[in-house]
Amino acid sequence: MTELLVVIAIMAIILSISFYFFSNLNKKEALEKDVAGLTAFIRNARLLSVVSKDASPFGIHLEGGRAVLFEGNIYTAGGVNEKIIAFSKEVYMSSYSLNLGSPDIVFTRLTGNTSDFGTITLSLKDGSASTTITILRTGVVQ
Repeated sequence: MTELLVVIAIMAIILSISFYFFSNLNKKEALEKDVAGLTAFIRNARLLSVVSKDASPFGIHLEGGRAVLFEGNIYTAGGVNEKIIAFSKEVYMSSYSLNLGSPDIVFTRLTGNTSDFGTITLSLKDGSASTTITILRTGVVQ
């Protein structure tokens, strides 16, 4: 009987450790997914500017839990052509440091350059991991 209790206790410990590592792995995957999604979103805004879709520049507006792709030089909430990407519930934008200080990154038509170059950092809400995205003056995202 004692042996059975010991086996059950060991199994409970192993399961709790496995659950802990599995939940952390899921959070890090959510961070990686959101970083990849935001990077692709920014690259798409630059591409739309380079091809001069609708003869207009495009940009990204940054908010805590989401990013908004917009058409034009200035972000206006609820714009006609805006697209939104929301971050996972475990992820938030912990900081951004853009050259002009605005939460907007606007790409120049035809060249894709931006005056809003800098960095964006996405982090897990529990503080266990973060990733920084860099936008160069040329609009290239790293």
